[in-house]
Amino acid sequence: MSQRDILVAGAGVGGLSAALALAQADYDVTLLERAPSLEEAGAGVQLAANATRCLARLGVLDQVAARAVQPAFMRVMDARRGTVLAEAPMGEAAERRFGSPFLVIHRADLQAALAEAVAAEPRIRLILRSTIEGFSEEHGRVRVATRRGETPEIFDGAALIGADGIRSAVRGQMFPHAFPSFRHRAAWRATAPVARLPARLADAATRLWLGPRAHLVTYPVRGGKAVNLVAITPDERTAHGWSHEGEEGELAGHFRGWCADVQELLAAPGAWLRWALFDLDPLHAWGTGRVTLLGDAAHAMVPFLAQGAAQAIEDAMVLADCLRESDDMAAALRRYETLRRPRTTQIQTAARGMDRVYHLSGPSAFARNLVIRAKGGAGVLERYRWIYEWRG
Repeated sequence: MSQRDILVAGAGVGGLSAALALAQADYDVTLLERAPSLEEAGAGVQLAANATRCLARLGVLDQVAARAVQPAFMRVMDARRGTVLAEAPMGEAAERRFGSPFLVIHRADLQAALAEAVAAEPRIRLILRSTIEGFSEEHGRVRVATRRGETPEIFDGAALIGADGIRSAVRGQMFPHAFPSFRHRAAWRATAPVARLPARLADAATRLWLGPRAHLVTYPVRGGKAVNLVAITPDERTAHGWSHEGEEGELAGHFRGWCADVQELLAAPGAWLRWALFDLDPLHAWGTGRVTLLGDAAHAMVPFLAQGAAQAIEDAMVLADCLRESDDMAAALRRYETLRRPRTTQIQTAARGMDRVYHLSGPSAFARNLVIRAKGGAGVLERYRWIYEWRG
């Protein structure tokens, strides 16, 4: 029986990247996705140099770049005054500095580029409407029980990769007490046509607007025809969900007293969607036997370093490399976990730390802004060189 067939649960950014990387490593991949189609909610993704370097190895960087924008500048803004705290050139300057481009893209466009590459790869089989109900290991194989509508199906492979998101069914069976942690914040997401914005806010810049207890991130997507907005606010709801329609009045209340530019940005979208923010406490293990986790299923993180998608893509590359180097499937999966867990734990922890830094108020915020001004934009980027220069 073949030992070069692998099951991947989940066809998000991580699962699609894993399927492509495994196919490059000469594995046949069955990609199981519970959704009826590969459609992604309206949200942007920042792809730093560590992510685009991996996309180049996967052979999809050109296709992604064709749908993306390469920002010309990164600016950190005082959201109350509307002034620039720090600015750094991006574009070719950042690409030379870190060895690969920084891109911003609509998540649906990133997923479409990956999905097109998957569809063109004969070693990958994508099965939609396939909900995982459980798995077992028998005789050196993994059997996965799924359901398509009312129809049960069994899939069999040499390994199972759980890339099925923060509420992973694969993780839930292996580690039933590893629950997502609510971070008492919400992310409000929207896009707006650049035509609705004044020219000074419609340029090819990524902006981080820092204010008391909240922040706003804006950057161009859709080839520069739209601006992606992500507003992070406190949230103490007892009931949570994904992609809820946001109340405009509620969002505006969190940003009362912020500068005129922020008010124009918040007014530009036709509608906002609200996500409750969760992450995972770092796990003591990601897998057992011939099963492991990848992406948010393994290390969901808050978005304050813009590294969620990037870390899933990195996972995919390291997983494939480990499987190339060993014929012992379980040993290769444990090596992948050993290589990845320290880095993703460090980034999870750093992202939580930025939650506090971004949302300071009063004298603490004043001191933070002084430090940002002193370091400048180059200093802000240099602080995360350890993230951006990763090469596996």
